[in-house]
Amino acid sequence: MRYELKLHRLTFGILVIVLMAFVALLIALHPIFADERLGVITSFTIIVLAATAFGYMGVVEGIIAFQFGRKHKRELLSYLTLGLFSLGCGLYLAISDSASIQTVALVAAPHALLFGLAEIRLAQHLERHPVHKQSLIRGGIIEMILGVTLIVGYRLPTEGTVTLLAYVAIMSILQLAPLVFYRYRHLSRADRQTPWLNMDN
Repeated sequence: MRYELKLHRLTFGILVIVLMAFVALLIALHPIFADERLGVITSFTIIVLAATAFGYMGVVEGIIAFQFGRKHKRELLSYLTLGLFSLGCGLYLAISDSASIQTVALVAAPHALLFGLAEIRLAQHLERHPVHKQSLIRGGIIEMILGVTLIVGYRLPTEGTVTLLAYVAIMSILQLAPLVFYRYRHLSRADRQTPWLNMDN
């Protein structure tokens, strides 16, 4: 169980780095949207970055999937499915002539919904830790709401969609960071008997 948690943690850590880079670019490019000519170039840049991010995460998720092995078929199939879906999203954004910032929001929505479901599923393993369980459940619900918001955001103007994408990415980072940086040494002796919280050994 500890090895599997390290794999989950590695995936979350890589995702945090990718999301932070994405947010940094969105913040840097946001003022340029005031200029219509530069706005078109900026939109194309963001679409290319999003396609690259989805493709990169798809490859990472595929590699992580095979690290679980046949003994963990659920994780293997889940990561493979998610990896193929991410690769598909990246390829679509890369080759589609009609892709826009709004398309990026629509493509990102299922990922937010799936992440929310994953948090809620993880919470089911923390019966002995009601505080952590409630935190994950709240985070999962928030993430699913953000996923629905991204679908609605498909109708927003470009600048509004960029702001929404940045907000959703920041919220995801805030939820992932505790899972990535939570340390074993901070757990009590009773907590160390719970594999889902023991992430360092």
